[in-house]
Amino acid sequence: MIKNKHIFLAEKYDLVVGDKFELFYRGVIRKFNPYNNYILVECKKGNPFPRYYTFTPTAQDEGEYDFKISIFDDDQNIIETASSKIVVHNIPKVHKTYNCLCFGDSLTYNGVWVKEGYRRLTRNDGSPKGSNLPGAINLMGRCITKLDEEDVRYEGYGSWTWKSYCTTFCVSADSAIWVDVLDHNLLDRDQHSIWLNHDAKWVIESIEPKRIKFKRGENNRSVTPIIDKQFTRLDNPSEVIDIKGYSFERGNPFYDEELKRNNFKKYAAEMKVDKIDLVYILLTWNGLYIPYNTDFEHHFSYARAIIEQIHRDYKDAHITIIGIPICSVNGGIAYSYGATGPYSDTFGTISTAFNYNYLLEQLTKNYDYCSFIDLKAQFDSEYNMPYEMRTVNARSDVLEAIGNNGVHPNMNGYLQMGDVFYRALIADLNELEKKKEF
Repeated sequence: MIKNKHIFLAEKYDLVVGDKFELFYRGVIRKFNPYNNYILVECKKGNPFPRYYTFTPTAQDEGEYDFKISIFDDDQNIIETASSKIVVHNIPKVHKTYNCLCFGDSLTYNGVWVKEGYRRLTRNDGSPKGSNLPGAINLMGRCITKLDEEDVRYEGYGSWTWKSYCTTFCVSADSAIWVDVLDHNLLDRDQHSIWLNHDAKWVIESIEPKRIKFKRGENNRSVTPIIDKQFTRLDNPSEVIDIKGYSFERGNPFYDEELKRNNFKKYAAEMKVDKIDLVYILLTWNGLYIPYNTDFEHHFSYARAIIEQIHRDYKDAHITIIGIPICSVNGGIAYSYGATGPYSDTFGTISTAFNYNYLLEQLTKNYDYCSFIDLKAQFDSEYNMPYEMRTVNARSDVLEAIGNNGVHPNMNGYLQMGDVFYRALIADLNELEKKKEF
């Protein structure tokens, strides 16, 4: 943990006229139960409720406001106070199309937050209603999801890290595989389980209804491994997965094999655009395995390399680093990972996420062309993570909601992430249009 620090507010939060902003105390107060303390919110605008602060600004509210949170013990003693700014933006007039690149890991794989932010920016329908700025941005990427008949593009790959987006494009001895299946009985808790195929060890990284991602296990380093039609679970040989086929995971889209590094100019050319204007990066839950960890240099060294290479290739590109949401607080960690393993300590995992976000924001302050978004504060980790209804005990018919995924949101959670992306787009487009010379 960051010693003696409990309130993790970002430097600022971007709001948009007509858009309901919510800041959840679970996402800014690092306490096992933040509601055991009295929470005082001070701001000229908005309303503080028991779980969150909310503000839906009007056009007259455009501007900047001081924002402060304090927590008290039962004797009215201040435990800690932290301050921030809320910045209200109006919908801009956009005079050109800006090329926008979004990339990340499994939180981006399905493209939902990218699509929802794009919908809210460009369309005039839906709920919440869009801002009707068609043609404001052009999304880039090899991954595609559909908004009606329109392609929404991005880069998102399960289990990837900052390092993954710095290393080779080619299939290598470290390349993961995707296997196609007709059916399976796997649960989220089976993530990280070890399986055998042709005597080689494979570790499950991502589970989808019709396909599964395996990364290399111990001593599995053949560039062209033999893949049989059946995987057998190492700790339970009676459990098998029949597959229809497999393919290697596509490599880093930004990597230039000739230069032996990322080349965003080459990537832009492949995407048939002349430049990159906006970049949004959401990384990484992957690799945050140590409870209460504060050392993320093995991630940040690659983060700096990516940020600086984008800037070298496109001096005017604005880069936004999106922080990660905290994990499930209602049992999803236990459901997915049990009582042992890298994520088995729920509060330790939450604390690591707080620390990672805080230090990630500090990293962005080294670059005047880079900014940070505090996603965790704007994400409802209590209600927008997957859950199932279970009896409260084995002798009761009363039901309660128990989380069944550790770090991946439900659909409402992904849409909420899209709201955060939308606010960032509005803020950035306002800034870009101010710089434009007519």
